[in-house]
Amino acid sequence: MRDISPEILGASATDLRNRLRSRELSITELLEATVSTIDSLNPTLNAIVTTRSDAAILEARTADSELMHGREFRPLEGLPFTVKDVIATADLRTTAGSRILRFNIPRYTATAVRRLQNAGAILIGKSNCSEFGIGNLHTANRLFGSTRNPRDRTRTPGGSSGGDSAAVAAGLAVFGIGTDYGGSIRWPAHCTGVAGLRPTPGRIPNTGVLPHGQNYSGYLPNSSSLQCWLQTISPIARSATDLPLLLEIMQGADGCDSNAVPLPWIDMAGVDISALRCAWFDGDGSAPVRDDVKDAVANAARTLSSLGLHVAQARPPFFERAAPALAALRRAEGLPDHRRIVDGHEDELTTVVRKALEEANDAVPLNVYRALAEDADAVRARILEFMTDYQILILPVATVPAFTPGPNEAEAPVAVDRSSIEACCRAVTLLRAPSVVIQCGLSIEGLPIGVQIVGRPYRDAEVLSLAAMLEKGLTSMSGADPNRNRHARSSGLEIRLRREAAPPS
Repeated sequence: MRDISPEILGASATDLRNRLRSRELSITELLEATVSTIDSLNPTLNAIVTTRSDAAILEARTADSELMHGREFRPLEGLPFTVKDVIATADLRTTAGSRILRFNIPRYTATAVRRLQNAGAILIGKSNCSEFGIGNLHTANRLFGSTRNPRDRTRTPGGSSGGDSAAVAAGLAVFGIGTDYGGSIRWPAHCTGVAGLRPTPGRIPNTGVLPHGQNYSGYLPNSSSLQCWLQTISPIARSATDLPLLLEIMQGADGCDSNAVPLPWIDMAGVDISALRCAWFDGDGSAPVRDDVKDAVANAARTLSSLGLHVAQARPPFFERAAPALAALRRAEGLPDHRRIVDGHEDELTTVVRKALEEANDAVPLNVYRALAEDADAVRARILEFMTDYQILILPVATVPAFTPGPNEAEAPVAVDRSSIEACCRAVTLLRAPSVVIQCGLSIEGLPIGVQIVGRPYRDAEVLSLAAMLEKGLTSMSGADPNRNRHARSSGLEIRLRREAAPPS
């Protein structure tokens, strides 16, 4: 096997695709190097819990042979990727991180995953997750244990898609496919310094995500479920420039998920970035945010302003009410899909999931639920009205960088205040808006800090275009080392941006 430099193994999906297409690198070489890296690092990181190394290398050799004999190069040809263990993969164990499902082998592959494989990507394994994606600030469960952050192995890689974020950050996969409901892609991207996308819900079919019920069409989303309405399968990658490539492959109605929308792909080249007005703010107003996190958000705003965009410091009205409104709805809906699976097996569950089931109320009267939904709709409408004047929101992912998880993380809550850490993520979830997270600075401990770039629903192309522009601008400002501390304070720069009040409501 030819030695492949860490720089190449850590390259973006876009760069690796170009190297593979030009035959500078063979698919087999990339897969063998990836498997070697997994063998070396995964025992410590515990990012991938079910591997298919032999099958993946065989697929790579077959692809190389077919390409040499004239087959057309597909969009994601030869790129190794991971899939979160809550997403169904045919003939490959899918456990949702639960002992209850430790022997579960689906008959179907989730639509989004199948589309990636049809585009040439090679599944390298299933990534660790929180049990059923619940208790999602850290990735740990009783079945597989805890996943560690490759940027600092004493810290969390985030959750519940922390296995994917750790795998991508460490070079175990070129990209990962997880899910995002309250921040399960965005928080891990923030913790590990990679790029994550929460697309507008409905762009990517949720078909194949546990705990949806298994039937003739696979794990079919229930059209009445709040989780199916607000959760989305989402990609995590090394660069914002990779995200449009992955979204274009995965998006589109599949005839199974009734929430999936048959939207045409909007060419990002047609986005007029200069016409976008950006509002930035350093928290939702409900909880204190660490100064270094605030600095990273201000750094993103300052960079966009230096690139010629209109950037103002302004927080949408009612924004502080968005996360509580979502939390009330989630409690009122309860966890009926989860109960169907765990009934009679409660002793197998982690403490976090048992507590979530105890707190969930599956018997809220319809009129009470409707009142909560009306309140949530009113909050959402006021924020989206603000976004007619400011089409882009720049805000934190979380109140803190990656923290050190407790010793029994799968069994008990973390010894930090969880209630507000992801409030900004949950607020954006309520908006059904697209969000991209990229690293915009480092913490005082040297940990990555991500920032959310949020757009209007179905304007994913605007958010992706702006994120790529910001990523390029930050790299240009920081020189050769994109991970240099770029905080406003540490660089000695003052922030001079327009401070404007919210538009009249």
